[in-house]
Amino acid sequence: MKTVFLIERSTDVFHTVRSYLKEGSLPFAAFQTPDEAVRSDELPALVILFGNNSLQEIRDDINIVKNKAAFARAPKILILPFESSVTDLECKTLDVQAILSIPVQRLQFQALLSKYLSRAPRRVFRILVSIQQEGSNLRYSGISTDFSESGMAFECVAEFQTGERLLIGFVNPRSRSRLSLKAEVVRRAPTPAGSSIFYGVTFRQMSSEETRQLDQFISGGS
Repeated sequence: MKTVFLIERSTDVFHTVRSYLKEGSLPFAAFQTPDEAVRSDELPALVILFGNNSLQEIRDDINIVKNKAAFARAPKILILPFESSVTDLECKTLDVQAILSIPVQRLQFQALLSKYLSRAPRRVFRILVSIQQEGSNLRYSGISTDFSESGMAFECVAEFQTGERLLIGFVNPRSRSRLSLKAEVVRRAPTPAGSSIFYGVTFRQMSSEETRQLDQFISGGS
């Protein structure tokens, strides 16, 4: 798998975006300048540039990146500072595929990752989910972040361990049908705020009907 290149301009935002990449189990490399990034022997799957308040400096940084042959086809995301004097409209002429501003919103960022990294079809969607440990009647509540045909991610204050078997329940708001899917925890990490835990789970032993319903949910159908 190719690496996501981060060219940082703000350490606070860098920390947040790094946590989002870790949640998605995406390899990344951090660089302080575009010149440092283009000297790397690795090939970027995606370039994320943290800009500053100078449109000319942003343009110069992007030109350094795009003029490197190995970087030419890599999608580029520009992240502008909080309350930047540089506007999205001014950046429309730049060779970037997406423009975000600080603070970077998790769901919007994850949707861009799925789009530009050609990941498995997934639905970025916040919905209440119920979580039960295998063999227990105790039920916890969590908030989903995204769904794919093989698993999902959610936030919850409860403690689960990697490898633990769970039962995840949620309602398709369009069809009002309820799905209860067996799952296994494959990763966990504290959220940036530290008030809850981010979990990634993979679905297990799905029936053909459960697969059909999940595919409909991911596509937004009923």
